[in-house]
Amino acid sequence: MVDIDISLIVIVTNTLVVLATFVATLYRIKIERDQIRTYKQNTRATKCLEAFRKYVKAERGSIVNMDKAELEKFVAYLEKLGEC
Repeated sequence: MVDIDISLIVIVTNTLVVLATFVATLYRIKIERDQIRTYKQNTRATKCLEAFRKYVKAERGSIVNMDKAELEKFVAYLEKLGEC
């Protein structure tokens, strides 16, 4: 009778450990997916920022010489440009 109780305790404990490990693995997969998604977004944002810097350097004279109305339209365009 004591052997059955001990073996039952061992089986239940092992089952709980395996279940906890499974849940931890699923959570780790979720975290890694989020990290990969963030890395891709950061890479895309870096490329966009580099392209924007090139554009500003190339068109600096035009941007500086814009009148107020043109500049406001340009700024509005830039604000909408970053939206997904």
